[in-house]
Amino acid sequence: MQPKPEVGDLVRDTTSGRVGFYVDSVAGRFLIRPVHGGCEWEADPSDVQLATPLHELRARAAEINARSRRSLGP
Repeated sequence: MQPKPEVGDLVRDTTSGRVGFYVDSVAGRFLIRPVHGGCEWEADPSDVQLATPLHELRARAAEINARSRRSLGP
């Protein structure tokens, strides 16, 4: 069993493959916020693991790209 992530840890939901920041746990479920913002999603704690350095690198690159696209908007 993996240790519970700390608030702000980058985690991966193994069911969906999504990566986000651990926010809280409510009613036995983990709340995870997408890297580029947006609505949080719930995940079963058994399906969540700390993100590997590669997952973190990909997530941070996606976040930078999203910010860049927003600044280039119409």
